[in-house]
Amino acid sequence: MLRPHRIAVGLYDLDEASGKLVRAADGRIELDVDGELTAVPQLSGRRRPAVVLLNDDDLSYAKVRLDEESLAVVTEHLGDFESSLPRALCWASAWDMTRDGELATRDYLSLVLSGIGKESDIGVVQSLHRQVKLAVDQYADPAARDTLLTRWTDATLAHLRSAEPGSDHQLAWARAFAATARTPEQLDLLNALLEGSQTVEGLVVDTELRWAFVQRLAAVGRFDEPEIAGEYERDRTAAGERHAATARASRPTAEAKAEAWASVVDSDKLPNAVQEAVIAGFVQTDQRELLAPYTERYFEVLKGIWDSRSHEMAQQIAIGLYPAIQVSEDTLRRTDEWLDSAAPNAALRRLVSESRAGVERALRAQAADAAAK
Repeated sequence: MLRPHRIAVGLYDLDEASGKLVRAADGRIELDVDGELTAVPQLSGRRRPAVVLLNDDDLSYAKVRLDEESLAVVTEHLGDFESSLPRALCWASAWDMTRDGELATRDYLSLVLSGIGKESDIGVVQSLHRQVKLAVDQYADPAARDTLLTRWTDATLAHLRSAEPGSDHQLAWARAFAATARTPEQLDLLNALLEGSQTVEGLVVDTELRWAFVQRLAAVGRFDEPEIAGEYERDRTAAGERHAATARASRPTAEAKAEAWASVVDSDKLPNAVQEAVIAGFVQTDQRELLAPYTERYFEVLKGIWDSRSHEMAQQIAIGLYPAIQVSEDTLRRTDEWLDSAAPNAALRRLVSESRAGVERALRAQAADAAAK
């Protein structure tokens, strides 16, 4: 059902002197949007600006889109907005378009790489890191995923090296690099930063960053139990216990996955926070083939877990172990079969249905990315 919105329409052009995208003195029109179509007579006969930004100034809770011409300009100049708010609104719009299969993941990546270096808000930068990683892992055409991951990982390392020494941005780029390092040279660098045999000016490899490096090195098979246990000896805290649990569960072997699965599913002895950490390590997007057999196991045990565990623990398992990274029609079909046959209560049905919707969304996005070749 449509509801009225009070929004502003912002009209932005590139200022030749400053190179900034600026809103003209008369470039803001505020109006009520009501119904499927709302005329804006103030724009009739007016020269089209470089960017037409709906919901400028963020007056309404609304999901907006960039038109084709505005998107082309924003892709090249998103970091050049004179003000931070329209920049944030364009970031959000581009991400919504990507999630909804209206903007190809490869084009979203290009947009981010074009503008993120000029983004001053560290919170926005960290959100973009998470979104790009999710988009490339889940929304990219599988045939193009390696290429896009290479582009992104190379960019994270370049920004890590060029960021202001000791800044929050530098630390954020270090974590982003650790999350996606993949070539032998990149993994060697992670190991060297961990050992201290190489440094990046201003980067403090503290306890939390050390664990990020350890977890990635474990996930790609570089580190095993001796290295993980050694790191835990350096950090024998509750947080260290959780980080070590994530690292152990992330190892790319059938034995490590079986051990992690058993500790969560076959036993109910793990504390809440440790169970969450094990699940986080178990699910690795570059281990899809290794994790494929657990799709059927998930549906076999889910109802029993829901009926026997506390709500919070069961919810962690229902959401965290759902085969969301197995983006396929087979996953949708198996989910539908389970929903039809298991007769879950309303709460569990909602959780599984929402997870299913994520796979459906990813399939649409992958198709859109493939069509953009």
